Amino acid sequence: MSIVVRTATSKEMTRNMNVVKLLTKGREFDENMLTVDWEKARVIPNLSYTFIPKEKGVKGYRVRIGGTISEILIPENVRDRIIILYIHGGGFVSGSASASRSYCSMLAKYSGYRVISAEYRLSPENKFPNGLEDCYNILRAIRKRYPDSKLVLAGESAGGNLSLALALKARDRGRRSIAAVIAHSPLVDFTGSLDRSVHEIEDFTVFEGFEQAMSIAYADGEDLTNPYISPYFGDYTGFPPVFLTCDYNETLFADSMVIYRKCREAGVKVNMVQMKGAFHAFATMGTRTPETERILVETVRFIEDTLN
Repeated sequence: MSIVVRTATSKEMTRNMNVVKLLTKGREFDENMLTVDWEKARVIPNLSYTFIPKEKGVKGYRVRIGGTISEILIPENVRDRIIILYIHGGGFVSGSASASRSYCSMLAKYSGYRVISAEYRLSPENKFPNGLEDCYNILRAIRKRYPDSKLVLAGESAGGNLSLALALKARDRGRRSIAAVIAHSPLVDFTGSLDRSVHEIEDFTVFEGFEQAMSIAYADGEDLTNPYISPYFGDYTGFPPVFLTCDYNETLFADSMVIYRKCREAGVKVNMVQMKGAFHAFATMGTRTPETERILVETVRFIEDTLN
C-alpha cells in the first residue's frame, strides 16, 4: 500500500495537455455547465477522439450487451482469466465508448485481456440511476457470457465514480467476482463534505462551483449521500483492491485521497500515483506519453498481482 508522487517532464505530456485543452474548451465543468446544450456539445469531441488510432493487433467491435450497444476490444492471443469493464468519463453528461476506444485498445494490448467499453445513458436527459443501472446490467451480462473470468472495473472521472459505485453495488448484492478497481481522477462527493480548497488547485477541466450544477444534471432530487452517487459515503469493508491515479493539482485531488484513506482504514489493498505537472484524468493518455505508458504498465501489473 503506497502513494507515489512523480513529476511529468516529457514534451509528449505538454503536447497532449494542449490537445486536451482544445478538446475540452467550451465544455468545462463549472457552475455554468447547466447552460450548455450537451447533446450538441458532445458531437465534435466524440468525433475527434475516434480519429485517434487504436493499438495495432487489437480488434474492436460494437456489441449488444446488457441492453446497451457498447464496444469490445480484443487483443491477439487473448486470455480469458480477466475481463476489463471500462467506464468512460465526461461529467456524466458527455463521453462515449467510441471516444475511449484508443485507451481501451492500449489496455487490451498491454494486459492481453478483453476490454468491454460501456456505453451508458448520459445526463441531463437521463439521470441517476440510469447510467449506473446500464453499467450494472453490462456487468451481469459479462458474468453470464464469461462465467469463469474475473472482472476488473476501470474508469476515469465520472467513470471512476461509476466504477467505485458499481463495485459497492456488486458487493452489496453478493457478487464477489470483481478482482480490482482502477479509478483515474474519480469524482466521489456531490455534497460539499470534502474540502477541496485546502490543496493548491490548477485545473482547466473541473472548476470550483461544478458540484451543485453537476449534481442537478446527474442526480437532481436524489439523496446525495447515497454511496452509489457519492462513493465517499461508502463502506469499503470487503472491497476489491484499488489502483488510483490523479493529478497533484487537480480539483478532484481530495476525492482520490479520501478513497485512498478509506481503503487503508478498511484494510483494502490500495496503490496511488500522484502526478505533478499533468492534468485531470491524464492517465488515459496511455502510450502517448512516457509517464502514462508507465502507469499503463503499472495498472496491468496491479491487476496481475491481485490474482496471485
